[in-house]
Amino acid sequence: MLEAVRKALIVLTIIVLAVAVFGLYFSLNAVIDVFIGYKYAPIYKALMNLSVVILAIYVLKLLLEYEHSPKDSESSSGKE
Repeated sequence: MLEAVRKALIVLTIIVLAVAVFGLYFSLNAVIDVFIGYKYAPIYKALMNLSVVILAIYVLKLLLEYEHSPKDSESSSGKE
C-alpha cells in the first residue's frame, strides 16, 4: 500500500516538474522576445534550444546508466 502511494507521488512530482519546465521554457522565450533585439532573438533562442537538447540527452544518459547500475550491483553483491 505504501509503495503504491510512493509511486503515485513520484508520478505526480514528475508531472508537476514537466509543467514547470515547459512554463520556464516558454517564459524564457518571452523574455528573449522582450529584452533581446529582433535581429539577435533567433540566435539566443537557438542557443537556448541547444542547451535544452544537451540537458535532455545528459539526463537521459544518467537515467539509462542508473537503470543498469542497480541490477549490476545486486548481482555482484550476491556473488561475494
